[in-house]
Amino acid sequence: MEAKQRPRHGEERRPPATDNGGGGGEEYDPWTAWLYKPHTISVLLVGACLLIWASGALDPEGAAAHSSLTSIKRGVWAMIAAFLAYCTLQAPSTILIRPHPAVWRLVHGLAVVYLVALTFLLFQNRDDARQFMKHLHPDLGVELPERSYGADCRLYVPENPKNKFINIYETLFDEFVVAHILGWFGKAVMIRNQLLLWVLSIGFELMELTFRHMLPNFNECWWDSIILDILICNWFGIWAGMHTVRYFDGKTYEWVGLSRQRSIMGEKIAEPVHPCSMGQGSVASFHGATAVHPSSVPLCCLHDRGA
Repeated sequence: MEAKQRPRHGEERRPPATDNGGGGGEEYDPWTAWLYKPHTISVLLVGACLLIWASGALDPEGAAAHSSLTSIKRGVWAMIAAFLAYCTLQAPSTILIRPHPAVWRLVHGLAVVYLVALTFLLFQNRDDARQFMKHLHPDLGVELPERSYGADCRLYVPENPKNKFINIYETLFDEFVVAHILGWFGKAVMIRNQLLLWVLSIGFELMELTFRHMLPNFNECWWDSIILDILICNWFGIWAGMHTVRYFDGKTYEWVGLSRQRSIMGEKIAEPVHPCSMGQGSVASFHGATAVHPSSVPLCCLHDRGA
């Protein structure tokens, strides 16, 4: 019996078709069928109408009363909105399909806008970059006070009348403790590999040590970086995240490099497996492997035709 092949990467999952016995046509769930039909012309017309209204073409007198700075701001936001609309409709679909591929195309568009904005800020000095942020919101662009955690690294402070362990107390009850735990919990749920998570955890602390002369917040005591951050907060977040993945029977990932994969010049890269799509929730089985190899997914369907 011939196995059914699942949709490839980028193809949208459509609701299952049902045969009504009449004309043999496909019928979809009436509540969600419209999500799987093209709406390019409809969105184009609605978007054009919104752009005309937002530009002030219908109210020339009101538009003339706006300052040049206001017009520039509105034009930039309209440009971003047009780009995101294009990404939602026409950008390539990712391997993520729920709740709908268009949602993740929109997220990809937002990431591109964020990357372009960071590239622009890279060529500005600090003061000009802060002034640019004020255009997004008037409360932005103001230098915030930062605490240097490495100013006093003593564990015991005898001259403090209220608390002899004031440094440990203030560090334990800091908001970054919760941020560390929740952050590494999220990273564990996404990455799902203990070794890579610990490499990133230690690497982040080394990055803080390297750039602490630029950001006072990175200036931490040795016991704060090694014991509190790595061995307590990061460990608990990684443990909780991986435990959550296993509790819900999630698959772990093996993020191996090309050097550990089978050679492309070899006789065979992988046994022919169907399906090989991570987007469909399947697991590529390479000679009995039970973990998903994200770096090998693009190669999982390549095999020796003569085998």
